[in-house]
Amino acid sequence: MKYICIMLALLTTAVNVGFSQKKTENKSKDKIGIVLSGGAARGFAHLGVLQALEDNGIVPDYVSGSSMGAVIGSAYAAGKTPAEIYDFGRKANFIRLYRPTLRASSLFKTTFLQKMLDDLIPHDDFGLLKKKLFVCMTNLNTAHWDIASTGTIKNKVIASASIPFVFEPSIIDSTIYVDGGLLNNLPVEPLKAMPDCKHIIGVSVNSLPHKTQHELLGMEALVRTVSMVVVGTEMQRRKHCNYYIEVDKAGTIGLLEFSRIDEFYQMGYEAVVSYIESHPEILQLSNRNEKNVNINDL
Repeated sequence: MKYICIMLALLTTAVNVGFSQKKTENKSKDKIGIVLSGGAARGFAHLGVLQALEDNGIVPDYVSGSSMGAVIGSAYAAGKTPAEIYDFGRKANFIRLYRPTLRASSLFKTTFLQKMLDDLIPHDDFGLLKKKLFVCMTNLNTAHWDIASTGTIKNKVIASASIPFVFEPSIIDSTIYVDGGLLNNLPVEPLKAMPDCKHIIGVSVNSLPHKTQHELLGMEALVRTVSMVVVGTEMQRRKHCNYYIEVDKAGTIGLLEFSRIDEFYQMGYEAVVSYIESHPEILQLSNRNEKNVNINDL
């Protein structure tokens, strides 16, 4: 009788281990996706966001982005850490970003963006990235947004970051592309289409702080109008994010103030810290909580 009881106990343990291992395996198949909004210089806040998430054990498997979100996202997907991208940004001479063009359709060339991507990404192939990447671009021929995830990377990222009238448009396969944020500044759609992407983190660096009538004159009124259109494309997509982090403070700094990268980074980091305090459930995504069941430990 004693022998039978021992056998039943061992069988029960084996079954429980099997269920535990299956549960762990199922959990490991649930991937995390992060979507990074555009926002020109404000996009540097994404680096603080990514670093804070990683510091809490949350490491995305898929990355989707528009404009500056695509620039940061592509370097991150290539295997660069947030700290490495941040270090590059701090040392970069962004004055070179404003290399004039003689074309009437834009003010500056995209030469610096190409150089930046060449320095951060050692190859030019979506298939060689460490993480799956989706880049959103605005198609001027069809008046729709397109998602790129195959072929060459850098020309698509540059197209995604080509702010109309600021940078010259990009021509890819006879199609003219400009900034992806113009029509879709929070491209959550490709992440939703991934069957194993069960958790989507949305990050926006575009807020619309209150301004007085005197502050909204001339060029400021134009910038505000464009910002409203861009933010409008985000609003309808926020509901598709399981977690939505908004870096409110970034909106207080100008879109082209690239020299203030330290401030943007800190704002992004603090936004995540604050979000975790009010939404601690996001910590369930932390890989620190994953425990592998070992039969030898039983």
